[in-house]
Amino acid sequence: MTALDPGVLAELAGFSTPSVLNGLKRLGVDPADLQTVDRHAARCTSPELGVRVGFAVTRTVSTRRHGPPADPERTRALTEAGEAQLRALPGPGFLVAQNVGDWQGPVCIWGDVGAAINLAAGVVGGLTNGPVRDVPEMAAAGFATWSAGPDVGGGHVELVAVGEPVEIGGVRFADGDLVHADLHGVARIPVELAADLPAAVRAHEAVERRVMDVARSGAGVAEIARAWRS
Repeated sequence: MTALDPGVLAELAGFSTPSVLNGLKRLGVDPADLQTVDRHAARCTSPELGVRVGFAVTRTVSTRRHGPPADPERTRALTEAGEAQLRALPGPGFLVAQNVGDWQGPVCIWGDVGAAINLAAGVVGGLTNGPVRDVPEMAAAGFATWSAGPDVGGGHVELVAVGEPVEIGGVRFADGDLVHADLHGVARIPVELAADLPAAVRAHEAVERRVMDVARSGAGVAEIARAWRS
């Protein structure tokens, strides 16, 4: 995993996810190459919590309504691997859990108990293509979640893999990838560009402010276009 200056992470947390994407484009990333999770696969369930930035902690889980219980020895081994994974993080964690099971319920990937455990482990938010529950309680605790939506729960959740690449909403996440998310959605950020991102975002915002100032002055379309091109 690549370590980043905590100051860079703090700066990135001060920008919206759309603004960060603008910064990436300013750094030369083609819009077609921006890694953003399909809004139909996962959406924010706690928009009031604002931005979350962290390093991906990948999990593969399987939900089901019926079937035998999980192998306790395998579950114990995977849990221990997850603890080691969290200890190796270079900063705040961002849980990314791909559900490969029967996601249509009544099941959930996590709720208020899972949120409490994750927060205690330094994980500031979570992304899953499965359902979650206890949405108000999780928001009150400060655990931001992006999911397929709420469900009542009640089924079984089995941990299948820890630290393996996962895919959610068309984006492939590897352990340690940098994740930026807010009420608009979730993006995977090239970690090698992270240090240059804050300056790029501020430069783009300066252009936008100039264009909006011209537009609000009563200028015509041609003058507004010139301000944008400049």
